[in-house]
Amino acid sequence: MRVDFLRRGDEKARTNATGAIHHPTRIVSFRLDRFEMKFVVTAEQRAALIERLSPELRPDENAGGSACYPVVSLYYDSDARDCHWERVRGLGSRRKLRVRVYGSADGRVAPLAFVEVKQKCDGRGVKRRVRLPLEHALDVGRGLRPEGVCLSEWDCRLIEEVHGLVRHRGFKPVMVMRYDRSAYASIDPASDLRITFDTGIFCRMENLMPEPDDRRFDSRHEMHPDGRAVMELKITGCIPYGLSRTIAAAGCTLQSHSKYSNALEQIDSVLRATPATGWRREVPDEGGTKTETLRTGSQPFAESAGRPAIA
Repeated sequence: MRVDFLRRGDEKARTNATGAIHHPTRIVSFRLDRFEMKFVVTAEQRAALIERLSPELRPDENAGGSACYPVVSLYYDSDARDCHWERVRGLGSRRKLRVRVYGSADGRVAPLAFVEVKQKCDGRGVKRRVRLPLEHALDVGRGLRPEGVCLSEWDCRLIEEVHGLVRHRGFKPVMVMRYDRSAYASIDPASDLRITFDTGIFCRMENLMPEPDDRRFDSRHEMHPDGRAVMELKITGCIPYGLSRTIAAAGCTLQSHSKYSNALEQIDSVLRATPATGWRREVPDEGGTKTETLRTGSQPFAESAGRPAIA
C-alpha cells in the first residue's frame, strides 16, 4: 500500500507538469510501496498495447505535457557486486542505492535529481528518496552531508541510511544507465496504476558523473538493440482484470528483469571474474548431469504466481 508522506502535499510537489518546484527551499522526500511487474516486449507488442490501452490511460504528469522523458541513473554497489548477487540469489529483503537524474535536453522537463534507496521486501518494491541538487546528491553518495539545503528529520534519516551503505558495505559508483521512458497513468482517479515503457537502454562503467539527458554512451552497450522495450506495471493494489486479459492476449511474458544486473552481465569484467557460491549447481539429467542457473525464469503472465490478485 502507499504509506503517508512526511508532509501533506509532498507528492504533488514532485509531479508538477512544467517541472517547476513549488517550494524551492524545501527538499521533498517520500516513500512508495507497490508491486512492480516487468515484461520485455517487442516494438509490435508495445504499439498494440498502447493503442489498445490508450482510452484508459493518460500521459504521466512528470513528462512536461508529453508521455516521454529521459531517465539517467548512477548505480552504486560494492566491489564484490553485492547488489547483483543478492538479486540472483533471491534474497527476500535487499537494498539498492542510486542517484536518479531527470531532465530533457530541450528544457521541456526541468533537471531534477534524487538520491534513492530501493528495497525489495516480500515481493514489493519499497522506494525511499530525497530530492537534492545533483551535486549534493553525488556528495551524499560519497558519504558527505549536503550543505546549504533544508532537510527534514525524514530526509536526514534517509541520508544516514545511504551513508551506512557507503561506509559499512562499501557502496560506490559502479555504472551509469540511461533510457527513454514513456509513462502513463490510469485515467481513473481512484487508481494509482502506472505503466511505463523503457527504450534505448544504454550503460557505461566509465565517466561515472551523470548529467540530465546524458547521451555519452557507446553504441555497443545498448541493452536491446533489436527495439524491444522493458514494460513495467506499478500498482499498490490489484491488477484490473481487463488489463490482465489485454496483456495476456498480446503474448507478453512476466519475468524477473533488472536493467542494472543485466548490464553488469554484459560488460562488467569484475562480475565475470567473480563467481559466487551457489550461483550454479549440478542437477540430475537423463544424460548424466547438467548445469542449472539459479535465476528466476520467465513465465506466461496469465499463469504467474506470487503476484497481486486480479481485480
